[in-house]
Parts: sequence; C-alpha cells; structure tokens
Amino acid sequence: MAFTVIETQEQLDKIISDRLARDRESHAKKYEGWTSPDDLKKINEDHASQIKALEDAAAEVQKQLTEKDVQIAEGAKYRTDLEKTRIALAAGLKIDYADRLRGENADEWKADAEVLAKDFAAAHYTAPLGNPEPTITEDTNNKTALKATLAGLKGE
Repeated sequence: MAFTVIETQEQLDKIISDRLARDRESHAKKYEGWTSPDDLKKINEDHASQIKALEDAAAEVQKQLTEKDVQIAEGAKYRTDLEKTRIALAAGLKIDYADRLRGENADEWKADAEVLAKDFAAAHYTAPLGNPEPTITEDTNNKTALKATLAGLKGE
C-alpha cells in the first residue's frame, strides 16, 4: 500500500472515520455479550425494585398465613368446645360443666363426663315426698289464711 498525501480536511476526516469504524467494530466483536456499566446499573436498580416487591409480597403472604393459622386454631377450639358441650349434655350435666371435662379426645371427655355425672348423682339432694306448703282452709274473709301466712313469716 502506497502512501498518499492528504491534501484536504475531508480526506483526513474520511480516513479517521474509517479507522474509528474499524476500531468500533473490532471492540464490538471483542466485547460482544458484555454489558456496559450504565446498563448494569439500570439492571441492578430494576432487580432491587423487583426484590423489594417480592419481599413485600412474601410478607403479605406470611401475614395471610398467620391469619389463617389463627382462624384454624379458633375453629378447632370452637369444634372442641362444641363436642365437649354435646358430651356434657348427653351425660346429664349442665352446660357450665362442659369446660371442666378433661382429656385429649372425645372418648376421654365421655369417660370424664360419666364420672362427673355419677359424682353429682351421688351428691344430689332429693326433695321430700310431702308437700312443704301448708294447707290453708278457705273462710269467707280469708283472715285465717292471712294469719297462717303471717305466723309462717314470723316463724311461729
């Protein structure tokens, strides 16, 4: 290749632009697949925002799971209380005694209810066979009935 004399600015610009084009092309091939620092910064910011969004979503899901766990626990307690109440009533106990039933399952609650029912039946007071109210005969003025009531109130 022979040396040519550059006589005009346009010739020099043409030679420099050709050289820069070849240089850019060679660098483009050399760094093909690589990302510029500015692009990496943008990608990093995008990833950081995506991570934050995912962390927020995960926190929301965890909150919902916690609420569901509470609801499940409350439902289990409700079902347990309902079953204990049914067992207590079937054994002849008052509703108030359903909370006193001990055990881990329905069979143990039934056994405990039977024991409580037997204990209460043994300690149960039976009323006398007679009528505890005094008999009052009727008279025309009801004075006798009134006197009997007053005497009963006084303890005579």
